[in-house]
Amino acid sequence: MRILHRSPVRRPGRVALAVFAAVAVAGLAACSSSDDANDNGADAAADTSADTPADTSGGADAAFAFAEPGPFPVGVTTLTGEGGLVVEVWYPAAEGTSGTDTYDVRDFTPEAVQALLTGDAEATFTIDAGRDADSAPGSFPVVLFSHGSSGFRLQSSFLTSHLASWGMVVAAPDHPSRDLTNVLSGTASRDRSESVDELLATILLLEDEAADDSGLLAGSADTTRVGALGHSAGGGTILGAAADPAVDGYVSMASGILTAEGEEPPALPAKPSFFLAGALDEIVPPERTEAAFADAPEPSLLWV
Repeated sequence: MRILHRSPVRRPGRVALAVFAAVAVAGLAACSSSDDANDNGADAAADTSADTPADTSGGADAAFAFAEPGPFPVGVTTLTGEGGLVVEVWYPAAEGTSGTDTYDVRDFTPEAVQALLTGDAEATFTIDAGRDADSAPGSFPVVLFSHGSSGFRLQSSFLTSHLASWGMVVAAPDHPSRDLTNVLSGTASRDRSESVDELLATILLLEDEAADDSGLLAGSADTTRVGALGHSAGGGTILGAAADPAVDGYVSMASGILTAEGEEPPALPAKPSFFLAGALDEIVPPERTEAAFADAPEPSLLWV
């Protein structure tokens, strides 16, 4: 594992740091085997410059504090907004909340495809969460999640629910421009601006829900503290969303900056950022993520 860290004197906002540390657990766990479970999982980069020094300050140990579920039970609910917007929300739930929530991947394929998927291969995934449970008292920062190409809003519920257990309201909209249903149907537009708009509309939807005294999320979602998290194509989406003043920082997983041939890459937002890449990823090679990190303003962190 390689960790590169650039940071000026100022510190990132607490929301961004919390998101960064919790999401880092996924990368750390992937780099550790059962034989070295007591190791911190972080080897400093051998070839770093003065501008990108190796992080040897124990950041990996700090991130491991988030490896286990947090102190909150988790609730999950589905919200709908204008224009067909569908958003899944995981949130800190009231004490005593229990239960599980399961989704079936086949439900996110076109009906014609579902009719063909009659085998007994396992296609479900279950998390510990109470469907439509009461929310915990308090106000919690918001994390927007953007799924990848041929994905869907529930695809990373192992991660989104984990963040919720640490006191975050995590909201993931479906992106019809590239979701599994439309890709298999041949109706995906691939228009990234649509997915950026859906993330920003999710903030407004949560704001309305938090203001509704009779709703599950009444007072829970603090839309003045927002981080954005995206995987693959979603990593590109959050770069666009992070340009909005409502977003405080972002985490980009297995992504980079996509530009047409001959175009200059866009300037990245001057906000706290965290880039994760898989060294063996052949779909989005780490070089693409590293290039985005190199262009990101401080403070920024790259883990490969």
